[in-house]
Amino acid sequence: MRHLTTSAAALIMSATPVFAADLPVAPEPVDYVQICDAYGNGYYFIPGTDTCLRIRGRVRAEYRFNDFGDEPSNWTDRLLNDTSTRARGYLRMDARTQTEYGLLRAYIDMFATIDSGSPTSISSLPDGVDEGYSSDPSTSFTLDYAFVQFGGMTVGKTHSFYDFWTGYAYGAINTVAYSDQTLWLAGYTFDLGNGLSASVSVEDATYRRQSLISEDLDSLTTIGYGGHRAPDLVGNLRLDQGWGSAQLMAAVHEVRYAESYPSGKAGWAIGAGVEVNLPFLTNTQFALMGNYAQGALGYVHSDWNDRMYDAGEVEGGNDGLADGWSIATGIYTELTPEWNFALQGSYADADQELVYDIAQWDVVGKVGWTPVHGFEIGGEVAYRNLNYDEDAASLITETPDDTDIVTALIRVQRDF
Repeated sequence: MRHLTTSAAALIMSATPVFAADLPVAPEPVDYVQICDAYGNGYYFIPGTDTCLRIRGRVRAEYRFNDFGDEPSNWTDRLLNDTSTRARGYLRMDARTQTEYGLLRAYIDMFATIDSGSPTSISSLPDGVDEGYSSDPSTSFTLDYAFVQFGGMTVGKTHSFYDFWTGYAYGAINTVAYSDQTLWLAGYTFDLGNGLSASVSVEDATYRRQSLISEDLDSLTTIGYGGHRAPDLVGNLRLDQGWGSAQLMAAVHEVRYAESYPSGKAGWAIGAGVEVNLPFLTNTQFALMGNYAQGALGYVHSDWNDRMYDAGEVEGGNDGLADGWSIATGIYTELTPEWNFALQGSYADADQELVYDIAQWDVVGKVGWTPVHGFEIGGEVAYRNLNYDEDAASLITETPDDTDIVTALIRVQRDF
């Protein structure tokens, strides 16, 4: 009996490892995505890190009615598109980490665009008939923003530290006279307390260049800019309060000719702007801004459309820097929770060397309908008047005719 009991015990003990091997193995711990509410809605912790990430996007589709103002216009030139289409998709990523030195942030904003095809050239057939060749629609890619912030430091491609108010309407075809430029910069922002801050930066000057010309044996020569040597130096003083914001800004820009004969010059720009919340209307903002520049007209207006020259060198004359100034204003209001309206306008004036002077009026109006959050259907109309004034020292025999430009579009847009 004792032998039988011992044998049974031995059998049970020998069988135990077999039963243990068949037991289910506990799964490895899983790091589930957790909400990060430190920086607002939409942020999540990247699993295994203390970095918060928000991914957003936008899709917009437009039908455009191109310039149908004074002749010649898109509607009078058979080789230009009277109407055109555009589709654009955005991807935006914002990663933030709180460190002992302050916020560490990386931001990316990129988009792809496809527009209507357009005529590219004309050739004459053997019988003397002109034939137009059209380009097919093609997709272009743009890296709009790509920067890193660490404490008060900002490095990468982002909005210029000079820029302040950049409009309320879409500004999709023509814009009013404000400085609106995303470019490479390296800068630092000092928090002075009570909503007051000061920023300085060095910025890639090639984004701001217009063109350069020179007088050569009583003829006009387009020389253009030389290679990039010195970045623009930009600074601003900004105040943010419950009533709105205000900013003073300044920039220095190198005017460097491609040829060695005209000596380089230092262009500059100054500006001021204010944006206020109007308490007697629902979600309404009003903005007013002015800029003045010599030899740096890209700070006066970001939409000159290659009509301007930063400088014109006259041998034995003055410094040749073009003078320009602008004033712009706008208002945005929500008429109802679903309907919004924006109206903005500007006047810009430039006194150039060797060529005509120019005055430019811009007015843009927009109406949008947002039946649900993040979705809008809207329309925009833009008017531009160009007034050319022949300068006494102009070397151009014919000054362009004054002209009115009118454009319009319909947009469908979804943010998520």
